[in-house]
Amino acid sequence: MGIIEQKQELDDLTGLLNLRGILRLLQDDAANAASTFSVIVYLNVMNFKSFNQQYGFAGGNEFLRGVASEIQGIFSNEIVARTGGDQFIILAKAMEEDEIIGKFKALQEASHKYEKGLKMRLKAGIYLAQGNESDPVILIDRAKIACDGIIRVYDKDYNFYDDELKKKNELRQYVIDNFENAFQNRYFKVYYQKEIRALTGKVCGYEALARWIDPVYGMISPAIFVEVLEEVHLVHKLDLYIIEQVCCDIRNDIEYGMAVLPVSVNLSRLDFELCDIKTHIDYCRKKYDIPAYLLNIEITESAVADGESFLGEQINRFREGGYQVWMDDFGSGYSSLNNLKIYDFDVLKIDMNFLKSFDTNKRTQVILATIVNMAKELGMHTLAEGVETKEQYDFLRSIGCEKLQGYLFGKPKPMEDFVRPDDFSFENCEDIKYKKYYRCIGDINLLGNTPLRPKTMEVYNNLPIAIYEIENDVLSVLYANRAYMEFLYSVGINSLEDLIKRCENKDLHELKTIIEAFKKAEKSPDMRSEADMSINGNVVNGKVRFIYRQDERAAFVLVPRNLSVSGDQQLTDNISVAMAHLFNQYFRVDLYDENGTVENIYLNGDQLAVANEDMDAVEAVRIYSDMYLYPEERERFREFYNIPTVRERVKKSPTDYVVDYYHSALPGDEGRLQMYMILPFYYNNRWKYISCCRYADEISDEKLNRRQVDIKES
Repeated sequence: MGIIEQKQELDDLTGLLNLRGILRLLQDDAANAASTFSVIVYLNVMNFKSFNQQYGFAGGNEFLRGVASEIQGIFSNEIVARTGGDQFIILAKAMEEDEIIGKFKALQEASHKYEKGLKMRLKAGIYLAQGNESDPVILIDRAKIACDGIIRVYDKDYNFYDDELKKKNELRQYVIDNFENAFQNRYFKVYYQKEIRALTGKVCGYEALARWIDPVYGMISPAIFVEVLEEVHLVHKLDLYIIEQVCCDIRNDIEYGMAVLPVSVNLSRLDFELCDIKTHIDYCRKKYDIPAYLLNIEITESAVADGESFLGEQINRFREGGYQVWMDDFGSGYSSLNNLKIYDFDVLKIDMNFLKSFDTNKRTQVILATIVNMAKELGMHTLAEGVETKEQYDFLRSIGCEKLQGYLFGKPKPMEDFVRPDDFSFENCEDIKYKKYYRCIGDINLLGNTPLRPKTMEVYNNLPIAIYEIENDVLSVLYANRAYMEFLYSVGINSLEDLIKRCENKDLHELKTIIEAFKKAEKSPDMRSEADMSINGNVVNGKVRFIYRQDERAAFVLVPRNLSVSGDQQLTDNISVAMAHLFNQYFRVDLYDENGTVENIYLNGDQLAVANEDMDAVEAVRIYSDMYLYPEERERFREFYNIPTVRERVKKSPTDYVVDYYHSALPGDEGRLQMYMILPFYYNNRWKYISCCRYADEISDEKLNRRQVDIKES
């Protein structure tokens, strides 16, 4: 062989044989190749494109030269070739399986020194020659097939070519030879799998799944035919076929007149590259008169792994067209977090593999909760795949995962296997008009930071949270987390069932207070309100947020705090005393705020709630004094109710409050003396002031006589 021919068979970068060189080597001794080289290893460097993007071609070349050097050192007696940008082939004469695996793992470890901080992985396909292969190229092909079989398998780095892989390869070839016939004979069918609303247990949608029912092989797995159709660039034909059938089925559902729910359809990355997929879907949808909100677009995480702007633009086109776009298989092993930074998704579908170790690894629960928490913070909703047990259901519901899918709710099945009167009834299915209602509920993040809690690998939010629903003035509980249940125990309510019974008792003062707080929140510009109440002798503060209203149904979040067992002791004592005794001791109670407002919270007599007309404290005090006090006492009264000076006056008082007396000008009172008390307290980072009024003749004679003398002397 001449020098020029030799150079043409060598790789310029590494000095190893190239593909041409190694093929020539095998073909020169084709008859004995299979017996001479009994081990063929096909290596693929994963994530090499990202390495090149970050460190440039010079950095990539340095990495490849380093890996090539390590291969030569570890497989020192074997023939090594670089056959492509990031692929290598090793031909060995004889080696046991354990020795092959050991050398490969050593190579993996050695390659880390060239990574420059970017995690790289090597994958290996291994073929052990039988000695009877007629074409030496088959040796390399089978090693490559073994390697390709684990490219998308995150937790497997090497793969031996075996009978199972051989059968799979034969089936792949069958798919290539027969997919056109399958289309023509309608061997492809749509199977539907239920999506369940975790909050209600009702069906809230379906996923459309392609199935190939073949007369020879029976049901051919989508893992086989989808991958093959992607390789031959015909997957868009399959996806459009499925979407056409889905639109037809939805139209039949609409005309049937029962529950109609959204259907999720899966798109491949190649759908966006091989055709204008959105235009095709729009045309199909309009053909059957289907609104966009009844079709959800699912894109696998692997499809967006490269982070290209083109796909981002296509996703935005769908969302602007009224479709929801979901990321499928989130967490299946690709650059998940980076994708969330680049693309806008409406829903994350959490990969089913997370639930496989649910019962044996508590970290699974922490990770799932973190994903849900992160999704909520990013404004996305969540669906968990692979739910198979009631324990998984309960956990996912407790952390606020909104939708669930899995065999617990039924396996995928064709449309003809559904029983319409049962499967599509409103008893079992969600009413589509509530889609925004439940979406708004799903915006609520039921998980929060708990930095003081010991790390026990348990998911727990120490902030008590409940979601209440009011429909036609009937109050019900949609959700209560564990901290809320502990709050209930602290106020003497021992179970959720007890709480539900209390919600049915409309005469309970606490229930009236809660409902009024809900109504106030709905009317409030910031959709929030706050109320204090007494429950079984416990002083409770509740913070409320209005979520959404649909017709007569409205949802609210309630975050309560039992002030009798938590918080500042002085605050607890003051509020406990006030709540327990004020309404029996005084004919009116007003609440002043440091922001200059006043609100009447209790009135029992002929006086009016002046604060209802003017919540400005100064003006309310002026109106009140003009209406109910002697003219000569009005100015002194206004000075007494100069709220900004109360705390300084309290400091000079032997008590925690200030008191003064004034004569009533109300007809019929005949100048009856009244006692006015102002009690300041610090609450929610601000000062508030309770004002209480009672008749002086209801106080002991000694106190009354002393004060009458003081008034005369003044």
